[in-house]
Amino acid sequence: MSDTATPLSQISMVAANFGYADSFADALEDWFNFLGGKPGEVVVVDGGSDAKTQAVYWQLFQVGKIDKLQVIRKDHPDNHRDLCFVQEHTAGAIASKPYLLWFKTDALPFRKGHDDWLTEAFGYLERPDTFAIGGAFNIPSKHHDAPWPGWYFSDKCSENFALMKRSIFIEAMEEFAGNYIASGFRGENPAETTRQARYLVEVAFERYIQAHQKFTLVRVEDPTWTVFHTNATNADLPRVRKEYLARRNIEKFLNQKTLDRYWGGCFYGKPPKRWERFKWFIGDSPLGPAWKFVKRLLGAKPASAGR
Repeated sequence: MSDTATPLSQISMVAANFGYADSFADALEDWFNFLGGKPGEVVVVDGGSDAKTQAVYWQLFQVGKIDKLQVIRKDHPDNHRDLCFVQEHTAGAIASKPYLLWFKTDALPFRKGHDDWLTEAFGYLERPDTFAIGGAFNIPSKHHDAPWPGWYFSDKCSENFALMKRSIFIEAMEEFAGNYIASGFRGENPAETTRQARYLVEVAFERYIQAHQKFTLVRVEDPTWTVFHTNATNADLPRVRKEYLARRNIEKFLNQKTLDRYWGGCFYGKPPKRWERFKWFIGDSPLGPAWKFVKRLLGAKPASAGR
């Protein structure tokens, strides 16, 4: 990084996206606000969206808010829900800045203050135990506390929100799926053995984390800093975003809260089912520790954190 380069200028903000014609432009602005401005590069790889969504992309491209844009025809053989990792890998591979900021349209960021967080994050990424700065997990994902307050380490890494060196992205993908990538994604998908084949990129991240004893560093959320994965539809996301930015009912979705739930899977803006509400009630009551112990004995396990 040159002496005059800012952290923001060194970031490629990357995403694979499908749909969200009514929300994508607002989502982009939210991430710009979270970062502190438009980063050095914005890369969007589409997954076969309709003409309305592609028109939104093109308008953003024309005004300079998207720098690299790749679209794909709906009938292309690579355009399939189970092959979305092709677009995800492409988004990182065609980026040209030394740092990648992964984001999803339905993951909502918010910060008030923390203006030096990028400088702080770049410093943390030099630590030998740190794979990425991230979060937006929907289930308990804490591995251990950081040696300083306000942060913890996770053995998960989600494309919902992750800041990492581009070099470590390339290394993780080559190490786990190099031959598959070289085949044009026509060979054997190594993530098939995990039964999470469509999450190839995140599986590669987590395998690299395990193999190299690195972790995702996560800030403990409070009302001044949150990144929530909503899993909201295009129709629902504008409403959910409005409530989120107004800070309505965010407390129970803060990551420190979901850390304490053995069985989570909570999405901001989606009302939990009755059974889920009952489990939350028990988990937050004095019976919570015994409840979690019994479920561990029964072999109950949460799903993958970032999906």
